[in-house]
Amino acid sequence: MVLSAALAGAASAAVITSPEAAFIAFPVVNAFTAGPETLTSNITWTSTNASNQGGSVYGWNQGYGFSGNGSTTETVVGLNDSSDAYQVVDSMTFSFATPVQSIGAVLNWTVNQAPVTIAVYDSSDTLLDSLTLSANEVNLETPDQFYGFAESTADISSFTLTDGYIAAIGGLNGVASIPEPATWALMLIGIAGLGAAMRFGRRKAAIA
Repeated sequence: MVLSAALAGAASAAVITSPEAAFIAFPVVNAFTAGPETLTSNITWTSTNASNQGGSVYGWNQGYGFSGNGSTTETVVGLNDSSDAYQVVDSMTFSFATPVQSIGAVLNWTVNQAPVTIAVYDSSDTLLDSLTLSANEVNLETPDQFYGFAESTADISSFTLTDGYIAAIGGLNGVASIPEPATWALMLIGIAGLGAAMRFGRRKAAIA
């Protein structure tokens, strides 16, 4: 399935509402921090909200509330930018050393505060896709809902959650980078060549 997606060529980016890849759990750290924090060898988390409005939390499992949208005791990474009291738009970002094709998480947020925007960017910080989770949208009817993005190729270098009081719950669902079509072609040529060489070697041995 991944191979066919890679060979299919360019397609428009899409918001996804169900996981498409492996689950990467958040560690239990219970830290107020702005990072950087290393989630895996490929994923680093940072936040601009270190101390204002309580600071961001990383690997927090001591209870995290979302006002009328409930609460959770699962391990979260959260942005505490609940009221813009400091007139600063904060964000938290998952950055990928090697770009990925899809990324997302189960999200919940406080509905009566600043609208939350989630977005993905490429390695040049060019916006690839975004979604605003505002009080007027239907997506607020289902808190603890998975949201993410899928691209036709592996070009997502960061996943950013901006403004508001929001948390990613439990972990991320992400997929490692996949070869581009030209790379797949070279790999297939190499495999074919290896197969031909092995057959030729067997024929020589039989003649001998």
